[in-house]
Amino acid sequence: MAAPTLLEPPAAARQGSAGSGNGARGRGRGDGGRPGDPGDSNSLPLSNERLLMILALIASTMLFTALVGAFIVLRAASPVWPPGGSLPLKGALALNTAVIVVSSAALVVAHVCQRRGRARGTKLWLLGATAGAVVFLVLQARCWRELLLQGFLPATNNYGASFYLLTITHFVHAAVGLLFLLLASGKALRGYLLPRLSLPIDLAAMFWHFVDFAWLVIFFLLTA
Repeated sequence: MAAPTLLEPPAAARQGSAGSGNGARGRGRGDGGRPGDPGDSNSLPLSNERLLMILALIASTMLFTALVGAFIVLRAASPVWPPGGSLPLKGALALNTAVIVVSSAALVVAHVCQRRGRARGTKLWLLGATAGAVVFLVLQARCWRELLLQGFLPATNNYGASFYLLTITHFVHAAVGLLFLLLASGKALRGYLLPRLSLPIDLAAMFWHFVDFAWLVIFFLLTA
């Protein structure tokens, strides 16, 4: 075996250099990286899921803004509002409004419990928020049924058309919000650790609170 030259590093140094190179490659692949490393996705200021949710909420905000704007213009152009043949909607929508507000409040409490490490409180309040979302959707469908039976149709007048357009659009968003709540509740019931519930609860809270706010705007527009 040839003797090492003066320019060749010792064997121990060569092995150490190779080990550090392998470690660097491992961290680059994400196999051995620690939380907080530059290559760790958890260190990003905003996850991809939350970013997509924000973009979806921006699009939904633009949609509701257009619908609400059209409703306001239509109301301003009508000499009598609501037009003849319309039914009073405040009583029909009051219970829906109370339920969705309570559901949103329950979700706030569930979110706080999750952040403070209270597993039982997180599960119970999350289930309460989900149950409230189900009740809201059922009440909304029941409200439509009663109004249709009384002859209040989308073709009755502009008020009826606006009412069904706004509430159906909101119903679709509420159904999507329920899916997020069911996903978070299912993970909580399966015993996911609280840190792993952070993302599903965040997404459910962002969307459901938006649905709640949108409904309050619609409710005051339709009943004012």
